[in-house]
Amino acid sequence: MMTLFARARASLLHRNGLSVGELAEKVVANGTALVSAPFLLRRCDRVGVRARTRGKPIIENLGRIEIGDDFQANCAFVPVRLHCGNGATLSIGDAVNVNFGAEISAERSVTIGSRVSLGPHVAIADHDYDQPAGEAAPVVIGDGVWLAARVRVKKGVTIGEDTVVTAGSVVETSLPPGVVAGGTPARVLRTRRPTGVIATTAPVVAVKRLPDTRGIVVADFTANDLALALERDDVLGPTIEAEIAPFDQVVQTLHALAQPNQHTKDFAFVWTRPDRVSAAFARLLDGNATQADILAEVDVFVDRILAVRGASYVFVATWTMPPYSRGHGMLDMRSGGVSRSINAMNLRLAERLEQSPNVFVLDAARWMTGKSPYSSRLWYMSKVGFANDVFDNAAHDLRAALRGVRGEARKLLVLDLDDTMWGGIVGDVGWQNLRLGGHDPVGEALVEFQRAVVALSRRGVALAIVSKNEESVALEAIRCHPEMVVTPEHFAGWRINWRDKAQNISELAAELNLGLQSIVFIDDNPIERARVREALPQVFVPDWPEDKTQYVEAFQSLRCFDVPSISREDAERTKMYAQERVRHQLQSAVPSLDEWLDGLGTIVRFAPLSASNLPRTTQLLNKTNQMNLRTRRMSEPELMEWSCAKGRELWSVTVSDKLGDAGLTGIVGIETERAVATVTDYVLSCRVMGRRVEETILWFAVERARKHGASELRAPYAATSKNKPCLSLFEAQESFARVGDMFVWNGEKPYPRPRNIEVVVEGAA
Repeated sequence: MMTLFARARASLLHRNGLSVGELAEKVVANGTALVSAPFLLRRCDRVGVRARTRGKPIIENLGRIEIGDDFQANCAFVPVRLHCGNGATLSIGDAVNVNFGAEISAERSVTIGSRVSLGPHVAIADHDYDQPAGEAAPVVIGDGVWLAARVRVKKGVTIGEDTVVTAGSVVETSLPPGVVAGGTPARVLRTRRPTGVIATTAPVVAVKRLPDTRGIVVADFTANDLALALERDDVLGPTIEAEIAPFDQVVQTLHALAQPNQHTKDFAFVWTRPDRVSAAFARLLDGNATQADILAEVDVFVDRILAVRGASYVFVATWTMPPYSRGHGMLDMRSGGVSRSINAMNLRLAERLEQSPNVFVLDAARWMTGKSPYSSRLWYMSKVGFANDVFDNAAHDLRAALRGVRGEARKLLVLDLDDTMWGGIVGDVGWQNLRLGGHDPVGEALVEFQRAVVALSRRGVALAIVSKNEESVALEAIRCHPEMVVTPEHFAGWRINWRDKAQNISELAAELNLGLQSIVFIDDNPIERARVREALPQVFVPDWPEDKTQYVEAFQSLRCFDVPSISREDAERTKMYAQERVRHQLQSAVPSLDEWLDGLGTIVRFAPLSASNLPRTTQLLNKTNQMNLRTRRMSEPELMEWSCAKGRELWSVTVSDKLGDAGLTGIVGIETERAVATVTDYVLSCRVMGRRVEETILWFAVERARKHGASELRAPYAATSKNKPCLSLFEAQESFARVGDMFVWNGEKPYPRPRNIEVVVEGAA
């Protein structure tokens, strides 16, 4: 008996006089899919009823492909591709909707449930994308899952039913049912429905966050995939809108960005090929050029970068060569070699651009991962310079750099102890039997991990401990074990007890006057990590490997600590926190705040903005959130330019006492016009709050207003979600009257200097 499809096909062939192939081509050309779908899916082993395709999919089947009822594939713009390797299985459930450009590849097993929706250019594979013949691990997509555009699902992943994954995400680890996940790698963002609620069949469309950072990508190759990688949602942020400059118009675009009054972009990202920047280098590839000529052309390129005024920050990728290019072989690192010339070019680039505080060179060599970072086929077909993995790595590094210049780098690393800082449970085995150092691969790896942690603290990241343990036992291990790298002095604080770790982290943050968004928590226990993620979503909790020999690799690959500069205050942050601990101990031992302050001997120094304190002042302006009157954000050149204008002055505030020097911890900006002075910036680090430094800065602002003949000092308050402490300070000042969002001192009430503070004014005019 003929099937329904066979009868319909025979009828059409007879009526139109077409062959089977001609019929299929005609149907595809006309976009009519209701009859043609079974034919176009004929390479599959089983296709359910009512399957529909718009356009012709690509089917590669060396194993077994099964498709359920009501399958829909949109191939109108770019074909859908189904690949099943030798002996593999690809199973697709009922009512599955696959959009154009999607690819599903199975070398072992891929299972997709019913009512699943795949957006444009989704990629699902149970193997490494660049190594289809490599080790495979099954992928399972549950019922009702929705994967938005350009989501990539990697091998070994299970996605629970009714879960939504936002556009551009990369799913590297399994996701639970009924959640919204996103980012690279994808993490749970929120729950779609409470446990036990029956899901509907319609997918929930995740709302993409509005961009908070806008930039331009300037490249001499097709950079569309790079822009897409930048625009994907990321757990740590920022959310980026990336404009692409015209193809291969680097010089013209840099010239346009150099025009005055063109501060329209938050950043520019410049990525070029060495032979396009330097004609002499192109001649070197042909065997005829000198290094002097090459470096002279690098200088011309650098001058164009330094002239940019249309972006607050400029990021420049270093130059690389394809891994297949061997240059001059064993002579390549000698004079005239390609590798040696590339190194010289990158060194000149870095040395010259280091002079500009708002230009940063990013090491593109780190992005060249995977088997094939370059694709000659992609280059000759569409001038795409690199593989998607390279673009993803570049986007990660650029996001980290943007977080750094925006003052969003993480400031506190909170560490577990047992099986994290050392191997074993110290309360069970004793500190003498911990796995740490010695002729033991795990012990050696953990010593290296501790060294990496201490090295990070020298870059200004404070360390803390949150561990379920007996405090005396844990501290004894830290003090006594001969292979221990960390010491109690390395830690700004600790909570070593048997209480909930999320509560302990919250208390530590309050003690150190840090927001939860400043914290990273590392723990070997996935249950503890999940608890902190759920209770404190602002805390960044990275996934952590089970294999302790991979701790250093996992730690050093974190991109949440990048900062644009390291000041003296950063390098001594842990020491300053230890001094603060002693101050609190002294405070608890005296009966009143004033007596405690009398004993501290606090000195507050005011110095005008200068080249020497500009980097730290800009850093403080951009990263301080709580005690910040207006929360202005400016780059170093912008801040210096602002302060040099007539009627304006900006002062740095340095605090010290008998226990130590807190460094440059405050800023006060004043703008005077006739008889009215305005506090444009009032910024103070949380480390010195509560010591009358706040009132001393206000006293200084009043004195500067008087010196310039102003009879009124205004302090306009711009509310944010984090600067309520600044509002509380001004509300407590009797000498300032509140008028709307403005606090006004009109000269009627004096503003005395706090008696516990010694004031030093440097370079007063």
